[in-house]
Amino acid sequence: MIEPVIHVISGAVLGFLIGLTGVGGGVLTVPVLILVMRLDPIAAVGTASLFSALTKSHAAWKHYQQRTINVEVGIRFLGPALPGVIGASILVNWARATLSPVEVDALQNTIRYVIILSMGVSLVALLSDFSRFERRVDVSRLSRTVRIFCVFLLGAVMGATSIGGGILMIPALVFFYNETSKYVGTSILVTVLLMLIICAIYAFLGSQAGVAVVYWQVAGFMALGAAVGTHYGSGLSRRVDPRLLRLVVGGVILVAVGLMFVEMAASS
Repeated sequence: MIEPVIHVISGAVLGFLIGLTGVGGGVLTVPVLILVMRLDPIAAVGTASLFSALTKSHAAWKHYQQRTINVEVGIRFLGPALPGVIGASILVNWARATLSPVEVDALQNTIRYVIILSMGVSLVALLSDFSRFERRVDVSRLSRTVRIFCVFLLGAVMGATSIGGGILMIPALVFFYNETSKYVGTSILVTVLLMLIICAIYAFLGSQAGVAVVYWQVAGFMALGAAVGTHYGSGLSRRVDPRLLRLVVGGVILVAVGLMFVEMAASS
């Protein structure tokens, strides 16, 4: 009985931070699942993808109703991102099913490092003011191949870590697709679609290997708590300086990175 309560409280805290800052998803959820729920990194990624899809589905529908989604840009983004997401998701689960126990431990540590690196990049993206670049973006200077590769790489990071759906996707939409007006709604919709795909791949391949990779009950209870937390966080966000909010989340990410290193040292 205690575990569901912890899941709901954790989801409420995450939802509050997501509602307060608009940032959250994998960059905060994965560390919580690893450090608090004690899930292994691969299971944390699979579960975080389901949690992200559940918590952002309502927002995606609202943006669709408000016509604040650029469907054309979303489709263009999905083109190169999908192969990265699918390829990384399959590769991680295939490796877990075929490698020896020692090699699986090495894989889990590799995923931890990738998660920490992604959190570091996310921290830089969070503290950067992209609004000042909006009028300076000239995508014509970037070759189509470079743009496709970068978005493919972002998809691969999402498939391996579930991080990047919002905090990295929004800069990508601004820089690579010159989307400076509807990037929030577009990123939310694309994130929900990609996270559902990640969750489906992890769940299917995990079941084939007889390993729990997506913890449905954990994600469900956390999403229940997040629904409440997001409501109050969104209300408070209107009365707090956005720059202060970024610093708060940046501090949370730094603490999470430090705890991840401590967890790795303890498990080695």
